[in-house]
Amino acid sequence: MAMERQYMIRETHTRPLTAVGYNPTRREILVGCEDGVVKAFEAESGKLISVFYEHKGWVTDFMYWSDTKVLISSANDGDLIAWGSGGGVSDRIVIGMPVYCMAINPRRHQLVCGVNGGIRVYALDGERECGHLINNKVLYFAREHTDIVRCILCLDSRIYSAGYDQKLVIYDSSYTGDYSLDPIFNHVIHDAGITCLQLARDSENNTWIMSGSFDKCMKMWTVDGKLVHKLDNFFGTVTGLCYVPRNKTVWVAGGASYAWQYDPKSGDNVSDFIGTFQNIEEEKYHLQVLKYCPELSQVVATTSRRQLLVWKFNTSGCITALKCTTPIESLCYTSKIPILLFSGDHEGLISKWERMQSNHFMYSKEVFLGDLRKKKHVGTRIREQLEASTDSRRDGDNSKIRQAESHYAFNKQPIPPLSTHNHAHTTILKVIFIESLDYILAASEDSNVYVWGFDDTAVQVLQSMRSPDVDMLIQKYAILLDPKSQLLPQNSQGKDSDSVTNRVAGFVCKGVLSEHYSCVTSLITIGREHGQDTTYVLSGGWDRRICLWDIEALILKDVCRTIVSSPQSIELMCDGIITDMAYSPKNNEFAHSSSDKMVYIRKFNPHGSRQTLLNTLQGHETDVTAVEWSKPYNKWITGSEDGTVRIWNGTGMNDCEQVLTVNRGVTCLCIDQTIGSIVIAIQNNIRVYEPEQYRLVQSNLGHVDSVRSVIHVPERNQYVSCSWDNTIRAWNAWKIPRNKNAAKPEKKNMRGSILSQDLGGSRESDISGARSRESNLGGARRSSKLLSKGGEEEKKTGHGSTTALGKITAH
Repeated sequence: MAMERQYMIRETHTRPLTAVGYNPTRREILVGCEDGVVKAFEAESGKLISVFYEHKGWVTDFMYWSDTKVLISSANDGDLIAWGSGGGVSDRIVIGMPVYCMAINPRRHQLVCGVNGGIRVYALDGERECGHLINNKVLYFAREHTDIVRCILCLDSRIYSAGYDQKLVIYDSSYTGDYSLDPIFNHVIHDAGITCLQLARDSENNTWIMSGSFDKCMKMWTVDGKLVHKLDNFFGTVTGLCYVPRNKTVWVAGGASYAWQYDPKSGDNVSDFIGTFQNIEEEKYHLQVLKYCPELSQVVATTSRRQLLVWKFNTSGCITALKCTTPIESLCYTSKIPILLFSGDHEGLISKWERMQSNHFMYSKEVFLGDLRKKKHVGTRIREQLEASTDSRRDGDNSKIRQAESHYAFNKQPIPPLSTHNHAHTTILKVIFIESLDYILAASEDSNVYVWGFDDTAVQVLQSMRSPDVDMLIQKYAILLDPKSQLLPQNSQGKDSDSVTNRVAGFVCKGVLSEHYSCVTSLITIGREHGQDTTYVLSGGWDRRICLWDIEALILKDVCRTIVSSPQSIELMCDGIITDMAYSPKNNEFAHSSSDKMVYIRKFNPHGSRQTLLNTLQGHETDVTAVEWSKPYNKWITGSEDGTVRIWNGTGMNDCEQVLTVNRGVTCLCIDQTIGSIVIAIQNNIRVYEPEQYRLVQSNLGHVDSVRSVIHVPERNQYVSCSWDNTIRAWNAWKIPRNKNAAKPEKKNMRGSILSQDLGGSRESDISGARSRESNLGGARRSSKLLSKGGEEEKKTGHGSTTALGKITAH
């Protein structure tokens, strides 16, 4: 949900651009120039529609009169020109002196014009009884200003005017029987001339008046003229102001090629947390005039190089973009209040991100530091014990060894060696948060898993800081307290208060889990909420081994073992490296994907030798990079570098039900745990597919490098992603439309063909694929029959590979 650049017009005119307007009737953006030329551009495409030469001087302002659907332009030639709905000149009103700004007072049905030395009031005449749309007879001339009045606003019964005399004047325009204006505020508010004045009103009916000046300062005022915020960190004159209600930010143009963005409530500069101007390079121009067009949710700006820039609101755009110094590899979060995000980067650091209370854009950052080399390493001794017990079993069961060796000899397959590649880097490849223990587990490239938890010593100190006298006073005066007061013991939320106390204490490294021989890529948790007697963690990585940890006791419980009792293959769970893992609480199963093109489904058991292989998911043509369990629909979802995402039936034979072709390698997956939609990261793009018809419903564009992790935060209805482009971005989660029919795909007359969708969401029909499927079938059938037929044939084959009948292409 952000403003994204829609287009840029580089060649607009040979003279500077002085005014910008918008005609909602014709959906046109109008630009006024220094030589009096007015140009009209199509708002959506930026195409030049027409050029007018009606004004003879500097065009100063545009104003739309909604009652008559007429756009009025002013200039310093002393004429007002009304532009009709047909695009031509509807009326010309001779004022006789330069007009620098205009506003309509709807309560009195008047036009207020800013001139040199004050403001003039004219009567509007929509019926043209005087021969013009505006009666050029002056009703009232307010002379509180001593210089050019450059800005005028009308709000309810008040008129706000500001100009080059540094003054802000507020008039009371309530009806008194005559046309006079009573000034109720008349003060110098800036150290130099005021260049722009804008109104900001949010959805909560909070209203602010914003003023910009030559003194490189922007100020925000209440409607009564009381100063709220003063912002003075701009490079030059504040030449443009606008309020964007869609994301509740104020844009300020002040001598740079980008606009500063502020939260009007707190006055905080949120530019660094919004992605609109984060990835642009510094240009040699600077923004001048800013104009917001509410009908199309566009912001229009002119530049010092006579260019026209247009930004448009994108509901699928990035809400917040957090900039980091290094590439980010993994994300997790805790649902406890306050919600915290945790990220692991390429430098081996874990960062905590907490959203500020003042606005929804800014986040505070805390990096967890510590000397990890001095921490206790868990697993080495138990590993030696396991190896010793394995040797004893091996000596007592030589028949199994001979059986395993004969198996590999018969298939001419050498026993794969154990990967012991040690990385010098400490990149955090995976982070998870264990809610029940408040632990952060970070799987690193250096073959270790780091366990971070709250500082117990600091927690005890904070808990002991509460004076016993406080409890006595609460007990003594309990009758005076509200029955729902949190101070009463029966109403106190012990867990929440303990959580807040713990978070104030901070995180420290509890220990290091050292059992793997190479990079650890995946972690999953199976806890007491799943019927276990403790909290278990499974870890897997490049050494193709899966370790089982009792994380409450911080010990290695066991290592997953196969029935093949050879010296090296006993602990190898697959033929390639383990890339990802997921757990199914319904079936008490876990899956691990591998670079050998397969996904393995195993039964979870606290004993490593009893984690039997139940099934394999076969069908991908190259490395399987991601696997997830869809809890709402009880299905396994897998993604691969072959450019496909496969949906597997989570019961029985685990047959492949659907194939989504995305044309590029899948880097990670995420399942919306609320409605079951599938979130797919495809290099630097994120796509969302609805869970019933697997139709592309949302595309999130903004990352410029590979997306490494995506998580769903249902408490905020957001997807949060991290990337190698050094950013963490938050997006609005997809919602099921109120009109359910809108979410259903249109019926196709084409026999079995399914429309593809490219990166931009456009659709193209895969006619050749449809014809090939028609020839295989021998006749025309609907898509649903094709899918059911494909599923039947897959079951006959005995594995999950998808035939042409069951494949859906969705680019």
